[in-house]
Amino acid sequence: MTSMLEKTVFFRATSEVCSLPKSTAEVIFSGRSNVGKSSVINALCSQKGLARISKTPGRTRSINVYSVAMKKWIIDLPGYGFAKVSPKVRELWKKMMEECIIERESKKVVCIIIDAFVGPTELDFDMAHWLSKYGIPFKIVANKCDKVFKDVAESDIKNKIVECFGIDKSNVFVVSAKKRRGFGKLQIDVVDFLMSSVDE
Repeated sequence: MTSMLEKTVFFRATSEVCSLPKSTAEVIFSGRSNVGKSSVINALCSQKGLARISKTPGRTRSINVYSVAMKKWIIDLPGYGFAKVSPKVRELWKKMMEECIIERESKKVVCIIIDAFVGPTELDFDMAHWLSKYGIPFKIVANKCDKVFKDVAESDIKNKIVECFGIDKSNVFVVSAKKRRGFGKLQIDVVDFLMSSVDE
């Protein structure tokens, strides 16, 4: 069933959330600039060039929508944090994120991608607290685990994240987009969420 992710296609890029049609379910990927959101989406869908990758923080300046199946989406949000953009652009991003996550009525879950090597930052905690405030379910995806596995076991990484964010271990995924490692459980989780949502 996870093979359906391999058929995921780019649907639309927009800064106008109101222009997006209604969907049944959305898995939204969020994270600080340059944490590897696009790389994670590519590895998740087993496609090399689905999401555009850049080494420049803040390259994703719009909401990028990918269609997994009819009205079932993966969404890539602009990165928060270190992008060198104007206050006006940052305010636009904030507005886009609020409209996409809070105001849209579709069933949704947010995957906060953190850097497994750096660890969660204050910005990541701010995002988690903000989502909790509005009752939006979220999961943590620790990317770049290839940088730490020689010194730290996967179970230790998960336990630390559980402790930091106060979430269940089943909502923590440890992956390496670079090595295409650890995506099996995340693929199953994403597909289960999307396919469990019935169009009304």
